[in-house]
Amino acid sequence: MKTAAFLLALFCLTTAAPTLRAGSLSEIVSSAGTEWMMGKWTSEDGNITLSYTWKLNKNAVAMAFQMGDRESEGMSVLKPGSDEVVYGSVDNEGTVSSGKWGEFNSNPTLFTTTTKQDGTARKMAIEHIKTDAGTMTVKLYAIGDDGKPDESQSGSVIFKKSQ
Repeated sequence: MKTAAFLLALFCLTTAAPTLRAGSLSEIVSSAGTEWMMGKWTSEDGNITLSYTWKLNKNAVAMAFQMGDRESEGMSVLKPGSDEVVYGSVDNEGTVSSGKWGEFNSNPTLFTTTTKQDGTARKMAIEHIKTDAGTMTVKLYAIGDDGKPDESQSGSVIFKKSQ
């Protein structure tokens, strides 16, 4: 019995070892080829701004969003001991979002749950599509009952890099 428990523990440690050796956030961003997202972006109509800025010795990415009177600030960081990049934000109305970065359609995608002051929550996926060095399309998807982005419930905004 002790041998079986030891082998199970050894197996769990062996399979977890690569996760425990995750690099820094900047190494993950670089290896994923997503450095192009850094900077300030403005929607084609000029009504929405979005920015991604390195912070804290490239251990965090600060994100800022503004659309009309609504402002939101958040941060993405590498969860210690893993390769998971987690996200949290708050806006000027007290709405809180949390989630993690992943991939959808081979593009960097933020999967979030947004909770308003009244407690209502909405799950979304925010896909970032590089068109060229100065253009990005951001697609928003509702999350379906299966936990995946619902392509029938989506919208998109085209952004131009302004910095």
